[in-house]
Amino acid sequence: MLRIVFDSNVYISALLFKGIPAKILNMAFKNEIILITSGEIITETVRILREKFKWPEHNIDKFVRRLSDISVDIRPQIKLNVIKERESDNRVLECAVSGDASLIVSGDKHLLKLKKYKNIPIVRPVYLTYLIKEE
Repeated sequence: MLRIVFDSNVYISALLFKGIPAKILNMAFKNEIILITSGEIITETVRILREKFKWPEHNIDKFVRRLSDISVDIRPQIKLNVIKERESDNRVLECAVSGDASLIVSGDKHLLKLKKYKNIPIVRPVYLTYLIKEE
């Protein structure tokens, strides 16, 4: 089964704008993929939901609870400094390496520019459309 790390922008897109990111997240809820995450990724996602999109706290709490039920929480023991332009993007790489991820899904230009890191492909959500089963 695929072990996937979502960047915070994929969670935001899934929660707010639906489309392919929401379908991929739904695959995790159906146990069709293994979602790997870390406290740093969730903290960044929550911060954006709260500050930029003014999401209500009860919705944020519900998202965090549901995500913790279906994801593998990794506490990376490594610190990377691969992406200089935006240091926080390194947290995604750390999670992927520590969690033995099959791939990273992101819309972030700094991550996508790498194409892969330590043999872990970095792809846009649309790359996974072949996995999505329409209902």
